Amino acid sequence: MKARLERLWPGILFSALVVVSYADPLFTRRTFVGRDLVPYNIPLESAVHDAWSRGRLPVWWEAVSGGRPLMPNPNAGVFYPLRPALAAFPFPVAMRIFPVFHWMLGGIGMLLLVRAIGGSRGAAWVSAVSFAFSGVIVSEVFYSNFQPGASLLPWSLWALVRPGARPAGRVVGIALVYAALFLAGDVFSLALAVFAAVLWLFLEAPAGERGRRGADLGLGVLAGCLLALPQVVAIALLAPETRRIIGGLTLASALDFSTPLWRLSEFFVPYPFGETWSTDIAWDWGTRISRHYFSSLFVGPIALAGLLRGKRNPPTGWRLARTLFAVMAVLSVVGRFLPEAWKHLPSPIPLRYPEKFMVGATFALALAAGIAFDRWRQFRTGGRGLLAVAGALAVLAGAAALAPDAAGRLIVAVAGGAPDLVPLAARSLPAALAVAGLLWAATAIAAEAAAGRGRASFLLALILLTAIPVAANRVIAQTAHEGTVYPPTAFARAIARRDAGGEFRTLDETLYRPLSPLLAASHLADPAGSELYRQTWYYFTQTIWRRGTVLNIDVDAGDLSRIESLRRLAAVAAAQTDSEPFFSTLSLRFAIRFHDQTPISGFRRFGGDAFRSWDENPDALPDLRLASRWREATGPVDALRTLPGLPADEIVVETGERRTGRASPGKLRIRERSPERLLLETQAPDPTWLFVLRGDWSYRAVEIDGVPVQTRPAQLAFTAVPVPAGSHTIEWREKAPGLEVSRYGPLAGGALLLLTAWRRRDA
Repeated sequence: MKARLERLWPGILFSALVVVSYADPLFTRRTFVGRDLVPYNIPLESAVHDAWSRGRLPVWWEAVSGGRPLMPNPNAGVFYPLRPALAAFPFPVAMRIFPVFHWMLGGIGMLLLVRAIGGSRGAAWVSAVSFAFSGVIVSEVFYSNFQPGASLLPWSLWALVRPGARPAGRVVGIALVYAALFLAGDVFSLALAVFAAVLWLFLEAPAGERGRRGADLGLGVLAGCLLALPQVVAIALLAPETRRIIGGLTLASALDFSTPLWRLSEFFVPYPFGETWSTDIAWDWGTRISRHYFSSLFVGPIALAGLLRGKRNPPTGWRLARTLFAVMAVLSVVGRFLPEAWKHLPSPIPLRYPEKFMVGATFALALAAGIAFDRWRQFRTGGRGLLAVAGALAVLAGAAALAPDAAGRLIVAVAGGAPDLVPLAARSLPAALAVAGLLWAATAIAAEAAAGRGRASFLLALILLTAIPVAANRVIAQTAHEGTVYPPTAFARAIARRDAGGEFRTLDETLYRPLSPLLAASHLADPAGSELYRQTWYYFTQTIWRRGTVLNIDVDAGDLSRIESLRRLAAVAAAQTDSEPFFSTLSLRFAIRFHDQTPISGFRRFGGDAFRSWDENPDALPDLRLASRWREATGPVDALRTLPGLPADEIVVETGERRTGRASPGKLRIRERSPERLLLETQAPDPTWLFVLRGDWSYRAVEIDGVPVQTRPAQLAFTAVPVPAGSHTIEWREKAPGLEVSRYGPLAGGALLLLTAWRRRDA
């Protein structure tokens, strides 16, 4: 029991460190904000959480783009185990726990990995702190769709290299970790895990073990894929129907957020180009030159020391750390050297944002940090080199303070910024260099303490090496009171009163009007963007309040491709003076714009606030309705030509023929309305069509009086159901794509693991 407690104590202490560091969101009514959280990730997590909390499978997101698949979206990761587990908590609490849990998970994974490769307990602690409190991993708080994969990266390598594990047990461990990676849906982290494992086999594993370990890796990854097969198959079936695959990405789009070379200086200085976490735009001047995906690349001086101090008798993991860091850094920056003439070419892979490779670089640096700590302890080398760097940074800080204009011009020129940024750079640079100097000096003291003898010097080294990344990067994870994020805005409350049944959608007219001076002013007033995203309706924030849109921005390029065609048509319609029928037929009853922008045809002001006008289109039609008139089209091109000239009460249905039809008014009663299921009763004197404002999608079941019927595309991007005359009951169920077959994947994965255990029971 005592030995077990000794093994558990480092993980317990590290978890306590994370809890204390993030006590304000965990134990108060504050929540993490910034970057993608309010416009994208909180709404996405809200949709998943809502379904699980109701005991339903999260298969459909009805409030975005007129309705689109949810479970097959890899960013949703609906089967990732923590998401259904957190459904037992209120959603704001779940959103506080989610990132903190993953910081713990990543750190504990590093503790296990470093111990598994022969590092000391002190080295394991330093690596864990360096990883979980690095600028990159703290920045993952903004991307709940990617944070799980990054946190599982140390576990993926630990499962392969852990000593003492029987071959069958090793395969099971690999399978479980990779199953979680597949379920998380983050392709970048999955690829990084495999790449790091292969590097380990070639650079660190003994030659005689490579074949066996490689087989274990292959079997484990295959079993993990089978265990996660429902998610994998659903993603594979959605992808060919999305805008990202059908329309493709250009190289310019795919390589957006490639890391500029000048940002590599952040490995030495946390924020040399401004405080990227600041709510004061004057302190975040570097963002005006190049947008950043991660707020900082800083891990700590000890990590850089580790990369340089392993050549003599290299310890286990050093070759991996050096190689992995070099490859990841190159992949992160190489997109910046793309010739202009190539940027319009199609990307060979539909992935974006190469700065994500910095997760792999951070993982390598965190390993190097532990290696450096053990080298200090082993060779008693001390920190003279670190102190020299600290002195150089102090001199540079002094020079920047004495000649701020010259320093500002120099760093702005290096970054390729405009001259108007010079005063801002001159203001922030001296402090950034001075803080960096202090961090390097503290690391030098830690190195001397680690090289010393006795428990006190050992603890001093650990305390300093813990404080350095925490002090530098904890500030990235900004929080705000829940009351500034989750409650509906005044506009959302106003339209809820006018549309209690949720039959209509909202349009953000800002997308279709010239840049507004009021919009620019609101950006300056809210650099973090949280309140701006709450007030605008062209991202996903409004889905937190269960209000829907149709023509929102496709943030993740994951819409079904037809909605993108409709979105382009809407841009043309918005410029016309007779476009009211087009927006009415899409159930767009409400709209919002700035006061200095003109309303779209058919919309009239009914209220507003200091910045914005609230508009209403009283002729908009409900999102579920029986058609009184329709035209049949041969296909999507024919429907696209027909749609602009239709009156609001007429729909175009793609039946493969060209005909027109009419029906007397019928009645529609809604008995159940949820993202996963519709239960409707119809009374129609004549055969007609039921129009449903949900994306045209193959993986759903629609029955009339228990008999399956085939749906048809309507209004180009949505759905129509043929309804016979008389009284009928219509049941509409959204399905998980491929689940009829993929549900046997976990059974197959389990069988593979059992077979592997049986065949290797004596190994």
